[in-house]
Amino acid sequence: MPGIQKEKMMNIKTEGNTFTKKIGQTVYVVRYHFNEDAKETMQEKINRMLVTEASRQAVY
Repeated sequence: MPGIQKEKMMNIKTEGNTFTKKIGQTVYVVRYHFNEDAKETMQEKINRMLVTEASRQAVY
């Protein structure tokens, strides 16, 4: 899960695995990481999770 650092500055420089999101007057700097040795892409993981969840839903 990404770590979120709350910043009260307007101009934030980011590098590498970070992005910023401004909500109201607050700018959030989000730093993220991922497993370099993962056996599936993020898209494959999301698809797998959706299929798993859909298969749990009962259709009446």
